[in-house]
Amino acid sequence: MSASALRYMRPLVRAASFVAPRTAGRLAFRLFCTPPRPAKRNGNGGAGEQALPAKLRQASPRAIPFPCGSVQAYVFEPEGPAMRTVLLVHGWTGDAASMTGFVEPLLAAGFRIVAFDLPGHGASTGRELNIPLGVASLAAVARVFGPFHAIVTHSFGGAITLAALAGSVRGQPVVSADRLVLIAAPSSVTGITRQFGNAIGLGRRGQAALERRIHVVAGNPVEAFEGSLQLKAIGLPTLVIHDRQDRELGFQHAQALAEAGPRVQLEVTEGLGHRRILKARPVAESVARFIVGER
Repeated sequence: MSASALRYMRPLVRAASFVAPRTAGRLAFRLFCTPPRPAKRNGNGGAGEQALPAKLRQASPRAIPFPCGSVQAYVFEPEGPAMRTVLLVHGWTGDAASMTGFVEPLLAAGFRIVAFDLPGHGASTGRELNIPLGVASLAAVARVFGPFHAIVTHSFGGAITLAALAGSVRGQPVVSADRLVLIAAPSSVTGITRQFGNAIGLGRRGQAALERRIHVVAGNPVEAFEGSLQLKAIGLPTLVIHDRQDRELGFQHAQALAEAGPRVQLEVTEGLGHRRILKARPVAESVARFIVGER
């Protein structure tokens, strides 16, 4: 959202938070869960083959149904027999194509790789994405392609994956994996929610209503999605990679995640920011080494 739009919106949202906090909270939740979508899509939520990036054309596409629609998955098979499967989970406003920098070194190590577009992103259906929707879609992908040797995540995909592994969304099955990689991931969904509320001018009553709405939709309060607590609960060998100059999710998120226990390793990059980190070859190679078990 542009700065000019926020400037005009904030007084209106603040007034609505005081007069009708429940309505303001519901509208804020809808806004919080609605990523921007590209204009050119077909009627089924998919993209034509010619629109696919070259690296996705090397994969076998497969639509995976889940209770709220379908998500588009892409399967990369190694030349020989696959050792095990690695799942790639992109972040907010990303897509499966944004994670393809990890494909080559993982294929070379003998893994089958599955990447998919989260709801409301890429060629998947829907207009919204929140943690319960993301967990439901990830669980559907896991039913088809799991169990996973490792899950590699970026940004909000890390929050979704932690919730899926920890069983933080009521009514959804727990997803299993042997190893986890969190790249530029948030440590506190509570903090992100409150930062968002402050940005749009949501007052105290409206913020409380927004967090109640999250509780209703997810079946748990927003505090249940704190990354460090979930990491402690699942106890997986985890690699946290974060750039010191990340302006979207500050380095303090990585520091908090790294304190979750002795099985969490922290790797720091410099000058790659929040998104360029996905295209850095040294990062992809480091991830592959961790998944193979060389570190």
